[in-house]
Amino acid sequence: MNILETKIANAKWNLKKIQFLHPPDNFPGSFSNEIMQVKHEAMKEAKIIAILTDLEASDRPMKAMSVLNKLDHIQFILNNIEPFKADLSLEKALLKLYTRENSSFESGGLYDIWHQLFNLCSSEQFYSLGTPFPEGSIPAFRGSVAGLPKGFSWTVNREKVDWFTERWRDKSLGGGTIFSTHICREDILIYLNEKKEGEIIVSPKFLEAADIKKYI
Repeated sequence: MNILETKIANAKWNLKKIQFLHPPDNFPGSFSNEIMQVKHEAMKEAKIIAILTDLEASDRPMKAMSVLNKLDHIQFILNNIEPFKADLSLEKALLKLYTRENSSFESGGLYDIWHQLFNLCSSEQFYSLGTPFPEGSIPAFRGSVAGLPKGFSWTVNREKVDWFTERWRDKSLGGGTIFSTHICREDILIYLNEKKEGEIIVSPKFLEAADIKKYI
């Protein structure tokens, strides 16, 4: 191994499959001029060493994760599940990452990865990060441009559902399918309603047997 590979292998955090540099911070091609190529590789190595230095100085997993490019965050969590659990920050980290890119009317990609990660969470600790969910069974909705009924993000906000229903009737404005189901407290990981958005992240167990119907 070269010096950089040795540093990565001996780092305090598991950095397997971490890419460190992503465009535009990294030019993925190569130069025909040998001198330029050597200079390019040296600059890349210097950038990665700077990142590794910051990682070594990070004593908590969420702080270490923040050092990395956001495209490496999920892989970093997958690599370091036990440190996140020991720090009692796994649920907080996953909530931050998931809500950054997913909502009840977005694609909700990486379904299998989120299924795996959410299964590793403490449901009680995850729930405590949100708002208490009302008693009883409540209608919930999600939209999918690709027409996929299963996803972790749902909403109980009917105004939001009505807005998307009207918008998606006009195919010139894009379109998608809205699905409905009924959700109880035990079906969810968290209810996010501080800003009246009515967003829910459901549990993997719920999705495995959920009765989901087409709404429009």
